[in-house]
Amino acid sequence: MKRIEKLGEYTVRAVTYPLRVCFGIVYCIYKSTPDTLDDVIPFEFKRKEDKNGSKKTRNNTRAV
Repeated sequence: MKRIEKLGEYTVRAVTYPLRVCFGIVYCIYKSTPDTLDDVIPFEFKRKEDKNGSKKTRNNTRAV
């Protein structure tokens, strides 16, 4: 009887192994990812300004 119980345990382990690995990877990524980018990037992005203090507007139209 012990052999059948061990075989059942190993079968359950083998079947659930990929699922347990996927959950572990997702948990690891979730745990190590910061909530905001402010924690990762210590500097600020600023737009360029003209000499008179007004912000430049970008012209998104391109001539080909």
